[in-house]
Amino acid sequence: MSYQFFEHKADIGIKGIGKTIAKSFEETAKALFDLEVDIKKVKPQKKFSIMAEAQNYEELLIEFLNALLAESGIKEMVFSKFLVKISQDKRKDRLILKANAYGEKLNIKKHNIGVEVKAATYGELKVYQDKNKNWINQCIVDV
Repeated sequence: MSYQFFEHKADIGIKGIGKTIAKSFEETAKALFDLEVDIKKVKPQKKFSIMAEAQNYEELLIEFLNALLAESGIKEMVFSKFLVKISQDKRKDRLILKANAYGEKLNIKKHNIGVEVKAATYGELKVYQDKNKNWINQCIVDV
């Protein structure tokens, strides 16, 4: 659906909105990378698999975003497209996220570098459904 940014004293807030919890996570990931580069200029040429698990959606969001940042930093990649699947492992009472992130090698001239995001934090962390049944999640990212 969409993503947004919101004001914060020292850092930046990101928010993802989607018809499903998975779609809202995808939109939040787009917001994260749109801070770092112009994601409209990032071609989804290579696919990377990302996994995360947590006890609730809030923790899962932070784990997912930080896994994306780690993969991006290690591989010197930027991402513009995300496909997320979230399931519940009832045996472990955990949520499991499996995602594909699509992007290309970082190109300083092509991608219009923005701010460097160091980490997704628990600051102003929320995951909820609004009155229209849209999933909304947000957090503060350390820049």
